Amino acid sequence: MNAPIDYRISEEAGRRYAVVPLEQFTELVEQAGEVEALTLPHEIVSRNLTDEVPLLRCWREYLGMTQADLAARIGVSQAQVAQWERPDAKPRHTTLKKLAAAMGIHVQQLTLDD
Repeated sequence: MNAPIDYRISEEAGRRYAVVPLEQFTELVEQAGEVEALTLPHEIVSRNLTDEVPLLRCWREYLGMTQADLAARIGVSQAQVAQWERPDAKPRHTTLKKLAAAMGIHVQQLTLDD
């Protein structure tokens, strides 16, 4: 990453934070070799493994988004999101990257096999 980091300083409850856009943060994490440190909330893991709910749907519902909300964020139809959420669906990596960015997560949090 050679481009300057776009950040702002934020203060909350007496603590100061550097806030950076998710894309830049993700790139910094990848450069630092910390991608393996990305986690999944227990609720998502449990629904995915126990109830066999696809990760995309688990994340979307965990984040309180409807299929229509997610579709609007990436410029597709609600029906397309429903197709991607099917248990047998295999969205392309570029699609997963768009979906992850729209939800504010890392693309590897949408896959368990990578």
